[in-house]
Amino acid sequence: MSWPFCQRLPSPTKVVYDSHPQYPTFAATFSLLLASSSSTWAQSTAGACEIALGYAAVAAPPAVTPTAVPGLTLLGIGILGGLFAAITWRNRHKGGFNRLMSVALMSGAALLSVAGGDSLVNVVRAAGPYEFSSATGGTVADTQVAYADPAPMLTVTNTSGGRIKITSNGNASETGTCTVNAELAPGASCTTQAFACTPPPPVVQEIMILAAPTFTCDYSTILTTYPQSNTSASGGTLTVNPPVLDAAPSFDINGVTTASTFTRNATQAAYASNGMISNTNDLISGIFTVIATAPAGYGFGASLSSTTTWDLPFSCGVPEM
Repeated sequence: MSWPFCQRLPSPTKVVYDSHPQYPTFAATFSLLLASSSSTWAQSTAGACEIALGYAAVAAPPAVTPTAVPGLTLLGIGILGGLFAAITWRNRHKGGFNRLMSVALMSGAALLSVAGGDSLVNVVRAAGPYEFSSATGGTVADTQVAYADPAPMLTVTNTSGGRIKITSNGNASETGTCTVNAELAPGASCTTQAFACTPPPPVVQEIMILAAPTFTCDYSTILTTYPQSNTSASGGTLTVNPPVLDAAPSFDINGVTTASTFTRNATQAAYASNGMISNTNDLISGIFTVIATAPAGYGFGASLSSTTTWDLPFSCGVPEM
């Protein structure tokens, strides 16, 4: 009896991981995605550059057995030396020289035999700061490469023990020899230029303020005038004068620039029911602003702001009857 809500499910897909050159392995595919998206995942760091290289293993071609060439190898020479040593040893009773020669020949034969078998020789390669180290492929990525301008050229060495192929490069211009599809034999190196370099923040020093600015009213300049009364011409005039910088602020360094401006509290006269101005103080008063701007490499206060400001209340005007 079969249940109406049950059905035969398709067989699960079998995933095969191999090293066929036409079909990249899962590790290589993952490394490609990781390398291509590393710039998106990583946040640019001030004072640093990035490197991102994906690589995969390359299947080795079928080994070709070389044709044997007759000759004496180190191993053969060692065996031959051992034979002569044995003959000399049999005749050792004929003199101390023969005994000495037999010992020497036996020692030499043993040494040549071992050297011929390559059992004492190991090649050690000095790896650079960046390596293709995985035999199955992967990604070489670093978001903390020391900043330089132009971007630094980096060397990457294949220490995986097998032949590898570059599958991705985060540097779109692919400057260097680590280009996509380039192959490296074991121990070989390639170069790539770092990318996404963000310069370090500039070093800023704090400016010390030695003296604040002061201002004065320029009574020689008339900014504007208002009739004291809007009903009588003989009611007099209100004269408004501008504030001006009297003494600029001073600092412990040269190169600071200073500018000033002002804003009045009112610019339109208001009159009471008796016809006289009712906002005299607002018309002649306001805020006198002084702005100091620091030169490059300097700043004001704990925040090292590029500017600092003084807002000074002023009152500059004379009522005339």
